[in-house]
Formats: sequence, structure tokens, C-alpha cells
Amino acid sequence: MAFLISIMSFANFVFYPLVIGCIIAFIIESIFRAQQNAPNVLRAMAVRKYFWRQAWLFNIIWFVGYGILLFINRPGQQAMPDLIWQG
Repeated sequence: MAFLISIMSFANFVFYPLVIGCIIAFIIESIFRAQQNAPNVLRAMAVRKYFWRQAWLFNIIWFVGYGILLFINRPGQQAMPDLIWQG
């Protein structure tokens, strides 16, 4: 379980810089499109797509790990209390 938590921590750590990198790459791509600079637009688009895919990958890894932890740590079946009927 500690290994799974460490994987999730790493995925959480990597996700936000990837999203920020994707936003910056999108801005740079928009600037290159406004300048109509085709070779740089293709490179910026490739970088943006890379950041986008990696962000999704680490997000999915985190959610799968969270689902596994929920399944592993679910509480066991509760025993029914002894009910003594007064009647």
C-alpha cells in the first residue's frame, strides 16, 4: 500500500507542472499562429500535445490508484448486533 501511495504522490507531483507546461505551450502556439510561422507552429503543437497526453496519463494513474486504495481499504462487513426484543 505504501508503494501505491508513493506512485500516487509522484503522479500528483508531476500533474500540475504538466498542466502549466501545456498552458504555456498553448500560448506559444497561439503566438506562432498569429505570426504565421508554420515550422514553429508544428513544433509548439507537438510540445502541447505531449504535455496534454502526459497530464492525462498521470491523472488516470492517480485515479486508478485512488480506486485501488478505496477497494483495498473498504471496511469489512459489520456484524449485526444482538437484538434482544422486549416484548
